[in-house]
Parts: sequence; structure tokens; C-alpha cells
Amino acid sequence: MRRILLSFGVLLIAGSSLMAQSALQKQSARLSKITAVEQEVLREYPMTFEGETNPFVSTIKAPDVVIGGSRYDLQSNSSMATRIYAYPDGTIGGTWTKGEADPGFADRGTGYNYYDGTAWGPAPTQRIEPVRTGWPSYQPYGENGEIVCSHTGGAAGLVFSWRENKGTGDWNNFYLVGPVGHEDLLWPRMVTSGEFNDVIHVIALTPPVANDGSLYEGLDGALLYSRSFDGGETWDPKNVVLDGISADEYLGHRGDEYAWAAPVGETLAFVTVGSIADGAAMKSEDNGDTWERLTFYESPDPKFDGTYVMPRHGGVDSYLAAAIDDMGRVHVASGRCLYSSDGTGSTSFYPYSNGVLYWNETMPAMDTVSVGADILNPSAVMDPMYLLAEVQDNAAGDSILGVVHYQSGLTTMAQLVFDHNSKIMYAFYSGITLGFNTEEVNFRHVWMRFSEDYGQTWSEYTDLTGDVFHIFSECIYPSAAAKVTDKVHVIYQSDNTPGINSRQEDHGVVDNTIVHLAINTVVGVNEAPANIVGVQQINPNPASTTANVIVNIDKPSVVEMSLVNMLGQVVYSSSMNLSYAGIHQLRLDVSGYDSGIYFVKVKAGNDVVAKKLMID
Repeated sequence: MRRILLSFGVLLIAGSSLMAQSALQKQSARLSKITAVEQEVLREYPMTFEGETNPFVSTIKAPDVVIGGSRYDLQSNSSMATRIYAYPDGTIGGTWTKGEADPGFADRGTGYNYYDGTAWGPAPTQRIEPVRTGWPSYQPYGENGEIVCSHTGGAAGLVFSWRENKGTGDWNNFYLVGPVGHEDLLWPRMVTSGEFNDVIHVIALTPPVANDGSLYEGLDGALLYSRSFDGGETWDPKNVVLDGISADEYLGHRGDEYAWAAPVGETLAFVTVGSIADGAAMKSEDNGDTWERLTFYESPDPKFDGTYVMPRHGGVDSYLAAAIDDMGRVHVASGRCLYSSDGTGSTSFYPYSNGVLYWNETMPAMDTVSVGADILNPSAVMDPMYLLAEVQDNAAGDSILGVVHYQSGLTTMAQLVFDHNSKIMYAFYSGITLGFNTEEVNFRHVWMRFSEDYGQTWSEYTDLTGDVFHIFSECIYPSAAAKVTDKVHVIYQSDNTPGINSRQEDHGVVDNTIVHLAINTVVGVNEAPANIVGVQQINPNPASTTANVIVNIDKPSVVEMSLVNMLGQVVYSSSMNLSYAGIHQLRLDVSGYDSGIYFVKVKAGNDVVAKKLMID
């Protein structure tokens, strides 16, 4: 079996044409005909580890460490919850859905492990909750505490487990039930905010009809928002449907088709989508008092019910991730997934869809045209700015033998982390990896890219599990810690059999490991000074009040702009921090200067460009 290279020097800014004649593209005719019908989401469904370590040494990451396990292997129907948090003092908390007692997994609940700054503890042997649960979200809580939210799958609704001191002590519990007649809230997502992380924010779903539920406020699966300032004693608001994701915009939602971004101050955001519905980012700048909707994907029919023929078209999968940068802007990533319908009431997707999509709120919304309908070739994405990643061809002629899908395509399960110190965005995803396969299917590995310019361009690809210890490893469900310390922290699930027991008939119940990856940060990777690609134009020219100077730089930089008269005197100067590579419009007030010929000088790094300006 051939080892795949750890990285490939491909930048998005150069476009996505490298795959035009690759082994992947030669398979397009065969693979583009393969579809799968979307399945309903699942609501349900001893190993001992002593910090087992993979001895592989890398300059990119520390050795990966097994922190626990589970024979129950469905960590999510789609988007991942917040499962890991890295604290400023060097400690880490990690969680997952754990179950050992098959069949039925009556012991299912939250598996928890704690890194005390030196080592992980022994793998847990039992859940942290007093009742059977699933789908945990993990967050800091209070000055030194921690909290987990999970669902009970019954009238008790959501259970919150918390303690004042992380890593030690007994867990305390409180509950949140849904509205009358819909008490059974499912598939929750939780974050905490505030100076001491003591404000709890939760989104959770009322059971859809397919999951023994009923319509709520006109939605077949209503996504409800709740907030508590007092540890669950009271909730304000409680179980509300926010404007923007109501029955006016959606037929309903399905489990796990939503994800929180890590809060930044009082700025909150979560994202949600349906297979053919719109993709929306809900954003609040006042800690959840008010919300606005930002659309990142415009559906051809947001309320499509499958009753008419929908030809194959580009869309996004339901594995979503979001992050908020230092300027309060929302960034979103998802898998690229193509869909169609024959009009009989069901929707089909193409499991060989290739590409991870990216959007931030400075960009227009994606749509079916911009995403493109070509299956394997992501160059169908009209603007490379929307394309974060794709399957990497190892240049050795390897073919895609086959994939076990997770209601998604070849590259999916994205995670985004923004480091507020270095201003670097990290992206992780699970993607099939050529050269790592059984006789029938390719394994998935955890991959990484990073951006130093707010998502305008991305680094080389790194296969974080591309060593000999992962030749037969299916690496899925990555969850990344939102806070970056001296490293970026990720946990994922792995076994040697692709697929999920509860979805694939030929996948028996097997031992799964939960693995911690610590990735070295990339501060200072690009230390070259910025260059000015061009001062493209000044308009209007002549100008009498305001002149707009269009500047294109190749990396974030402090840019100095000055106005110089014919005697060489600097009559005006200013500096500004341009936070991303690309085109910027700088505004110059010229209303107070005499008529005549001037020069506008722009300096970035070691580059200086001057352009003539006439002032009337």
C-alpha cells in the first residue's frame, strides 16, 4: 500500500485546475452516476486505555494520544458539537458520546477525560450523567468550572452536568425541557459566554415527525434558542424560534444540521442549513438579545418538499462549522454536496461530491451556480474564494476505490478555529485519502489548512493522520478546541472499519478510539513583508471632495498613504491596518487642498507606489 504525501503545495488563489487531468477526473463518468437517498437522522443509537500514544514524531503535531473509547460510534448525524476545550492554564477537557453495552447501549452517555497539564487521565469506564444520554456539548463554566449539555431522548429534555472545578469533584445536574407537548428536546448545541463563562446559550430541536414528533410553530423540527444567566434556574428567552429560521423560511430542520461559533465578547453566531434549504448564519452582537440573519447559501427552493423534479445542482452538506474573527465577522465552512430529486418525495445526494466550501460575511452568498454541478472537479466552483479544500491526488495514479458516506461527500466534517493572537484561521476536515484503503473502500483522514489573511488564501494541505500508524484508520468526527494555546487541539474518532454501525448493515459493532491531536501553531510562518500588487485606480480623477484609492496587497499589512504636492511636500499622511490580502478601497478627503497636481503615495512593507491625482 502506498503512503500519501503529508502536504501538497497548492494555494487556492492559483485556482483549482490541478485536478483537470488527474486520476480523480478520469473517474468522473463512473462516479457521478452514483447517488444515495438521504436518510432520516437517528436519535439513538470494556475498553481500557492508559493514555496509549502513537509514537509517530512530526514537526507539525505532537504524538496523538488515545483518551478513551466507545463501541457506540454515531458521534453526530452531521455537524459536530463542541467536544473539547483548551484552558489558558494548559489543561484540557474532552468529551464524546460513549456506550459499551451493545445491543441497545443502555449505558450510553458522555465520556469525559481531562488533561491536567502533564497527562491525560485513565479512560473513563462510565458516563458522567445519572441517566442515559447522548450528543454532549462541552464548555467552560464559571471561573474554573466546566459544563456539559446532552439530550435524554425523553420527557426530561436536556440534562446539564456541571462542576465548579474542572477535572475534579462530583457532577451536579439541572434540566431544560421543551414547550408543552414537545418536551423532548434533541441534539443540543451549547456555548457559554461572559467574563466568567457563566451565560449559557443552547439551541436544540423539537422532534421531527420522522422521529416520533409533531409540528411546532409550523416547523417539522423547530430549532429553539434558550439562554440562562443563573445556572438554569431561569431562562430568558426560553425555547424561542428566532426570526430568520422560522416557518417563514424553512419547512423544518433535522438533527445536528447546526453549529455554534465560539463567542467573542458579546458577539454570538450559529449556522444552520438543510440539504436543499438555505444556509443561514444567525448573528447577535448583544449576547443573544437580538439576532440578524446572514445567508451564506441561497437555495433554488428553500421550501422544497420533493414533490417535483429537481435536477442535479450544487449545494452544501449539513456538516457545518463557524468561527468569529477579531473584527466580529462570521466565517463558515461546510462540505460541498450535490443533490437531485425525481419528484417522488425524497432527495438524493451524490456521495462522490468533492470539495469543502468556505464563506465569510464580506462575501456574496453562494448559490447553485457558484457551487457548480460537476461531481469530482471542484474547479466547477465559479469563484475559488468559495473553495477551501478538495481531495488531494497523490500524483501516482491512485483511484477512488469506493467510499462509505456519512450523508455527505468526499471531503466533509469541517471545523474552523480562529486564533485571536496570531490572527490565523485553522480549518480541519475529514476527507478520503488516496493510497490508504482496503480492497474496496478508501479511508478518511483528518486534514488541515490555515489562512493568514482571513480566508482569502489558504496554506498547503497537511494530512494529520498520514503516517504508517494510520494505514488502516478511519479518522472521522473531528472537533477542534475554539481557544488556541501554544497548540491547536483536536479530538476525533477512529476505528479500522469505515462507516457507522447504526447506518451500514455490514458494519458490526467494533471498538472505536477517541484520539487527541495537538497541532503546533503556525505563528510566523509567513514573515516576508507585504507587497503592493498595484494601486489600480483613483476615482474620481480629477477630484474635488473625495478620492477613492483602490489598493491591492498580497498579505495583511499596515499601509501608509500620503498626499504629496508638486514641491515634494507631504500635505497629508495616515496609516491603516488592512487585515487581509486583496483589494481595498481607501478614502482620501481632498476638499481642503488647493487645485493642482498632486501624487498619492501608498506604502506597504518595502513597496511604494505613487499615482497622479488632479484636484479641482
